[in-house]
Amino acid sequence: MYDAREKASLDIQSNLIDARQEGRQEGMEIGEQRGEQRGEQRGKLKASIQIYEGLLGDSVTLESILSSRSTEELGSMVANLQKRLRDRTS
Repeated sequence: MYDAREKASLDIQSNLIDARQEGRQEGMEIGEQRGEQRGEQRGKLKASIQIYEGLLGDSVTLESILSSRSTEELGSMVANLQKRLRDRTS
């Protein structure tokens, strides 16, 4: 009876360890996907900024400078450049 309880206890501990490992793995995969999505978004924003700057005849901001900016700052820069381009063509 003691051995059966000991085996059951070890089985439960083993199942918990497996569940934690699966949870960690799933969390890492979700984190990687979110990171890829953010990276793609930032890449599109940086490319848009450089394209709009070129269209407006501005000097194109270096990649290193854009990389140091937050996603929100990049989005704001795109919006400002779009507005300038619209104002110029109206």
